[in-house]
Formats: sequence, C-alpha cells, structure tokens
Amino acid sequence: MHWVLHKLFLIFVCIIISCGKTSEKRSPRIVSLSPAMTEILFALGAGAQVVGITTFCDYPESTKYVTKVGDFSRPSIERIVGLKPDLVIVNLPEQRYIKASLEKLKINIFISSPKALNDIYQEITDISKFLKKEREADSLINYMQTNIKPINPARKKRIYLELSPRPLITIGHESFLNELVEIAGGENIFCDLDQLYPVVAQEEVIKRNPEIILLLHPEGFKDRTGWQKISAIRNNKVIKDLNQDYLLRPGPRLVEGFEELRKAINE
Repeated sequence: MHWVLHKLFLIFVCIIISCGKTSEKRSPRIVSLSPAMTEILFALGAGAQVVGITTFCDYPESTKYVTKVGDFSRPSIERIVGLKPDLVIVNLPEQRYIKASLEKLKINIFISSPKALNDIYQEITDISKFLKKEREADSLINYMQTNIKPINPARKKRIYLELSPRPLITIGHESFLNELVEIAGGENIFCDLDQLYPVVAQEEVIKRNPEIILLLHPEGFKDRTGWQKISAIRNNKVIKDLNQDYLLRPGPRLVEGFEELRKAINE
C-alpha cells in the first residue's frame, strides 16, 4: 500500500513539473525598451509576461510594478541580461547600440521602428504571433482603424508641427505623424521633405506661413524674431496642450492623439 501511494505521489510530482514546463513555454519573458510597444503588450493582455521596461514606460498604471532596466536612451545591458528574457524589444534608430550588444549575446530581439500607421499595425500583428495573441491583435487593430479615419474638410489648413525648439525639428513626409495630420484634416507645410524628422530653418517656417502651429515639446512657445507675421501667430492658433504621449508613442493611444489633432485643426 505504501509503495502504491509512493508511486502515485511520484506521478503527481511529474505532472506538476510537466505543467510548469508547459506553462513556461507558453509565457515567454519579455523586456520592452519601447514605451509604445510596452503599451501594445499590455493592450494585448500580455502584461504579465513583461519582466523589464525602461523608466519611460509609464503606461498603463501597472507598469510601475515592473522592473526598470534604465532609461530609454541608455538602458543597462546587465539588468536586461539578468532578467533572462526570451525576447527584448528595441526601438530603432535610437537603440542601435543596444541591438548590437544583444545580438552579440545571442539574445532574441524584436525591432520596433514604425514609419506609417500600417507599420504600427504590422508590428502589433508580428508581436502577437510570438505571444499567441492573434485574436487580441485583430481586435486592437480594428479599434485603432475604426477610430482613426480621414477627415475631409472643405479646405485643409497649413500645419507646422514642432518636436524641438533647438534645433527646430519638425515632421517630414515619411513620419506617421505626417500621416495623422493629413488624416485629421491638415496639410503639413513640410510634407515635401523625405526625412522622418528634419531640422528646418526659422526663415523657412516663416516663408511657408502655417495657419496652425502644434507644439509637441515641453518648453512652450516663446517670442521669435520675425514670427509675428505668421498667420498662426497673428490669429492665436498656437496649440501647446496636446498630450505628447498620445502622439509620440505609436501605439493604442494614438486614437486619443488623433482626436486631439482633429479638434486642434478643425475647431
């Protein structure tokens, strides 16, 4: 009788160990160095699999309980490796050196570098396959596409969107922000530039005479020589209170960012 009980106990232990291994395979450990991809992972219901993030990854609220591996620009390779991730999400071009370091260590990486809205949707699809969250990804993409639809005003207003005041950095034709501005009913005055985020001269902004100025940096808008003749300045159409996280993180909250853009351009 004791022998039978002992055998049953061993079988039970083997089942527990086997289930543990299966569970481990189904739940890969992920370190996300991209705030946008962190939001995507949680939106897909994979937050429990995120074991490391940067200090810039601050949404949703539950991210405050996840281990931080450093800031966005200089995360710690040692901390990342110490978390024994099955996958590390890196953002290019900013984290090129991290990518190179992880490749030398033979750690799996997922590269996030979306330019257009379709690139964002594709990245959601791609990461969902790794997570086996394809159904959740379809739902998330449908939510975004349903709520980010083109506005067709009678006339598109000329928009200057500023990412940095020193130097002046704006958005070019290849940026998803340019696409959002156009969908929201505006016309980016620098849409003829092929760079994602070109540096431009003040004289060129004055020459192109935007009707609306959108600021996506914390410094606000100070008096600038010659800018008083710009239509947006004369008509008090400088928008400073857009939520930067909504618009600068190519993830689910672009829906809220798009709504803010639509109101800023058309109301």
